[in-house]
Amino acid sequence: MAEKRTTKRTWENAVIKDKSIRVKFWLGPKNGKFTPRFDFNPVVSSISFVLILAFVLWCVLATDHATDSFGSAKSWITDCFTWLYVGSQDFWALVIIIIYFSKYGNMKLGKDDEEPEYNDASWFAMLFACGVGVGLFFYGVAEPIWHYTGANRYSADKYMADNELAQKAMNLTFFHWGIHAWIVYVVVGLLLAFTTYRKGMKMTMKSCFYPLLGDRIFGWIGDFIDILSVITTLFGVCTSLGLGVMQINAGLHYVNESIEENTTNQVIIIWCITFIATCSTVSGVGMGIRRLSELCFSIGMFLMMAVLFLEDSWYILNLFTQSIGYYIQWIIQLGFHCDAFEMASPSYGGKTEIGLGSAAMSSRDRAFDDGTSDGPSDWMDGWTIFYWDGGSVGLPSSACSSLRSQEEEPFDNSSTEQ
Repeated sequence: MAEKRTTKRTWENAVIKDKSIRVKFWLGPKNGKFTPRFDFNPVVSSISFVLILAFVLWCVLATDHATDSFGSAKSWITDCFTWLYVGSQDFWALVIIIIYFSKYGNMKLGKDDEEPEYNDASWFAMLFACGVGVGLFFYGVAEPIWHYTGANRYSADKYMADNELAQKAMNLTFFHWGIHAWIVYVVVGLLLAFTTYRKGMKMTMKSCFYPLLGDRIFGWIGDFIDILSVITTLFGVCTSLGLGVMQINAGLHYVNESIEENTTNQVIIIWCITFIATCSTVSGVGMGIRRLSELCFSIGMFLMMAVLFLEDSWYILNLFTQSIGYYIQWIIQLGFHCDAFEMASPSYGGKTEIGLGSAAMSSRDRAFDDGTSDGPSDWMDGWTIFYWDGGSVGLPSSACSSLRSQEEEPFDNSSTEQ
């Protein structure tokens, strides 16, 4: 009880000093305008480096085994924990709605006398580019077409009108990139912003657990949380980077057929992107990340406006307005849908071993070529769970990168303890 009272009193008074083992040094004069300052936890950094190196070596030296292992693990997670992924997204959405309309809805995340470092436009550009920029440009066109032409829980119905199937495809895409996609960033972003800018703690994932664990986050428990966040951030960034690299390679091949779509060219693109990203990060949020995000967002807006005005503008505006309505109407059902019957068995209820026999499918006259009459059992694994997985593992980096709203030092290595 004494520890709980101490934690509560310290938390309320915001007298929270980081007691972790840390190494701090400057490269060059301390008062230099662009002098990098390094501040990191050697335990977290060293263990994370060893684990990441071991993971990379495993993937390079045993590529097939690593691919099979990750595929099997992901399928197992989908089979056993789809309910948790889907339910937790809905739960956090409800929590955020309650907070928004509560007395805490107008609470400033920084100090009472502080003002935001960036304007709303710059902040939104950084938030968008970091959160969904690459994925949205990759799947923004591909996903609705895929749902429209591929096998899913809607396309087996031969009596469904083609226009309705197209609307279903748009609705699924809106769902995957709408409120549920952003909710994990909002939750973690609020926690990090509150603990960092209002309570003066380090911008690390373990700071979010201070109200629950108290000073124990400055020991091995906190180190474990940060190591886990560093590794999951790696997975999330690599996923986004891989999608972007494949898209760039495909685009270059389309423009110039002499540029082949192969691993060598993709590695070269990765090195180029890594170099630009490193320069952007080292130069600081205000110079590099901010300007690069604004440039990317501006190019994206130009592309969107070009499509809007060069194509059938009235059709696009009609479709957008109509799709918003469908999304609002179906968000509850989509938000809780787990593909339970499809994941239990292809054509659940239409299989001989279940009891109805194959005649049930033929009498309905709506079977796919493979004999199933419903969506494939791995659809949830390849789409919704894939998205929620990617958002979850990438949220430490994305949430931290979107929170730089206060005064910035020349170089603050604080997105995660590295």
